[in-house]
Amino acid sequence: MGLSMDFSKLQPHDVLDLAIFAEEEAEEQYEHFATLMETGHNKELAEFFRKMAGREKRHREQIAERRQALYPTARPNLANRAVWGVEAPYRAKAEPSMPLVDAFKLALDSEKRAEDYYAAALQQVLEPTVAELFETLRLAELEHQRMLKLELSKRKA
Repeated sequence: MGLSMDFSKLQPHDVLDLAIFAEEEAEEQYEHFATLMETGHNKELAEFFRKMAGREKRHREQIAERRQALYPTARPNLANRAVWGVEAPYRAKAEPSMPLVDAFKLALDSEKRAEDYYAAALQQVLEPTVAELFETLRLAELEHQRMLKLELSKRKA
């Protein structure tokens, strides 16, 4: 995980807010990858990364809906002003000259960090529907890793 989280210092809605920020970071990272691939005239791979961005957007929307349903009046304690590094890297950045393998490695590392975040959050006492959602998202991050590995293996063949 990008940041070391002490979940005991977070309110339940903070855990959801941080997950929303993480999914937004991931969506932006995949959109960036798609743009890089389009710049390099690789429309097929750009479309793959756009689909991954869409998955991250759906995750963000799911979390936001749950947050609104459970804590409609809870004021945010966290701001999305910095790269949190939960899913998208906060040091590494995809560049136009980055080799394709490195872009996939960066995306895989991001998905692993997200899986780690949801697993760590699940160790805390969470409202049951939040725990259920986070387990679903943890499994989705594993599926994203599988999809990235499969797509990369097609490129290496």
